Amino acid sequence: MELEEAIRGRRSIRKFRSDPVPRNVIEELLDLAMWAPSGMNQQNWYFVVVRGEALQRLAEISRRAFDEHTERSLLQVFMDKPEIVRATRRFFYTLGNAPVALLVYRIATVEGELTDIQSVAAAIQNFLLAAYARGIGACWMTGPTHFESEINELVGVEDMRLQALVPMGYPDAYPFIPKRKKGKVNWIGFEE
Repeated sequence: MELEEAIRGRRSIRKFRSDPVPRNVIEELLDLAMWAPSGMNQQNWYFVVVRGEALQRLAEISRRAFDEHTERSLLQVFMDKPEIVRATRRFFYTLGNAPVALLVYRIATVEGELTDIQSVAAAIQNFLLAAYARGIGACWMTGPTHFESEINELVGVEDMRLQALVPMGYPDAYPFIPKRKKGKVNWIGFEE
């Protein structure tokens, strides 16, 4: 698959088939994720791959994150589109029945939080594009990070910041491709 096709074609998948994603495939995706650029080449990402009972607990935490945090924001942004709020609630409550999920953490570096976040975000994007190229769907979620301490306790992580929860699996449904907003670009020093 060409890179441009992956960039334009990748969607956030929110409904998955029950087929398991083989461990070796997840390992390949993680390897590609870790080729991302990072501030001062610190490579400050840490991944936890979750399935089974721990994944069910993550779905319970995700449900609370929606009820206590995410729903409020969605109602403001999509006040005239209640179907989006309902669909998002359904996804947060079930994680789309994903057979596996990835927790993505950032390790603090001397560069500071902004650089740390950007470095780990690049690794997440690499992961999402590589997954799409292999027919695996995923959805980058930040809402559950409101319950970071509870998730950390569940998976035994200390001294790192939870940046994302990424449910993944083989897609059972593909969302429509929304129009892109007009870019906000300011060209300085270019002649017309």
